[in-house]
Amino acid sequence: MPDPRRPLRLDAVELLRQPGAVREVVARFAPADLDVDHTHLDDAIDVELSATSGDAWIDVTGAVRSAWSAACRRCLTDMDGVLVIDIDERYRRDDEDPDAFVIDGPQLDLAPMVREVVLLELDDERVCRDDCAGLCPTCGADRNHRRCACVDEVTDDRWAALADVVLDEAPGE
Repeated sequence: MPDPRRPLRLDAVELLRQPGAVREVVARFAPADLDVDHTHLDDAIDVELSATSGDAWIDVTGAVRSAWSAACRRCLTDMDGVLVIDIDERYRRDDEDPDAFVIDGPQLDLAPMVREVVLLELDDERVCRDDCAGLCPTCGADRNHRRCACVDEVTDDRWAALADVVLDEAPGE
């Protein structure tokens, strides 16, 4: 059975021998092929990357796309869209750059990076709109559609005893 991740494995040795060389990766992956298991992911993961070699590094740029769906974190309205993640990463043989991925071995495996960026982006909490009023914590009404008569004041009963404390005025007042 062929390896579904094969398009994401590049020959790092060959690329580094030819500074300025470019390798394109355009592929579609089932989430399971990249070990991505997330409830918000609705479709395959499309990868369009370009790997450009330098003297001692390989820069990977491009985009990763996939359809998603989730509930608004404030009002729980169903939402969906297309996840578009811009990629701009550097790979190096050494670990001089703490922000760069390390090339470990003769191949450059882009699958862990793709998996990481997709999972991080899917875990972002989303809202249906910037001014979403959310749900009333008392009665559960969707404040985007109707007002409720509930009191919004949040109190912490543990501090109630301090409400009656009168502080002395500061000296000189």
